[in-house]
Amino acid sequence: MNIDKITHEVKNKGIVEIKQWLTNKDKDKIAKIINIERPLKSDFYNSTYVINFKTFIKKILKLKFLNIFRSIYFNNLSKKLGLEKIAERIFDSKVKLIRIDNFWTPRSDEPVIDWHVDNAYSGRKDVKIFNEPDKNAIKFFFYLTDVSRDNGCLSYIPYSHKVAYALKHGIYNGKIKYQTYWTLSDFRKIVLIKENYNYIKSVIDEKYLTKFLNTSDLVLNNKYKEEKLDHQINSGGALIFDEAGVHRGSKTKLNDRMVLRFFYQKI
Repeated sequence: MNIDKITHEVKNKGIVEIKQWLTNKDKDKIAKIINIERPLKSDFYNSTYVINFKTFIKKILKLKFLNIFRSIYFNNLSKKLGLEKIAERIFDSKVKLIRIDNFWTPRSDEPVIDWHVDNAYSGRKDVKIFNEPDKNAIKFFFYLTDVSRDNGCLSYIPYSHKVAYALKHGIYNGKIKYQTYWTLSDFRKIVLIKENYNYIKSVIDEKYLTKFLNTSDLVLNNKYKEEKLDHQINSGGALIFDEAGVHRGSKTKLNDRMVLRFFYQKI
């Protein structure tokens, strides 16, 4: 893989596709693990794995011995794929692995999750302590099922991670008054306040702010051809993206969705 290209795409647009990454052997093993672990009846299923001593102790106390062995496999897989090195290049910093999990989502006519901003306090109004803007994660989504528009794919608004970073920077430093911004509509509202807009464009190039506002307006008014934002990936492929950007998980109309995820954060 061209790490320079991956780094440029994620830094610039917030996201990049890797069309085929997992070997057939790894793909089959991961899918088997997810299918074995998930309950037969569930709206969705999520399982986390050991990444450090603290999570190791939690699994031991819960007698999750199989989880520990599977965690060793997933940690070794992350090293084989060079995920830490990629995340370090994107962040220009040393990183730590903060989460490994899998996600199984059944067929549905409802979105997995609608347009939103990660780490935006889930829309809470009574936030007293604000996150440092640099505490966002780079996420690696490995798909074990084919995903496409209206079938479980992730959609992402390019350059929105830059706008979100500037907004969080302003809130954290007391330059922008906090109000809810978890949903796309709320995010646009807080950005469009004159004082906030002026602060954001002092942090990032105004062209990125303009591109985000134009695209998000079309999305909210259902005038944008959303396939340009939807990332169609076949089983074995992956997405690497900055979680700070505005994204969503689409409907899973055709089949269940299985994803293996790795999250890295700056140290």
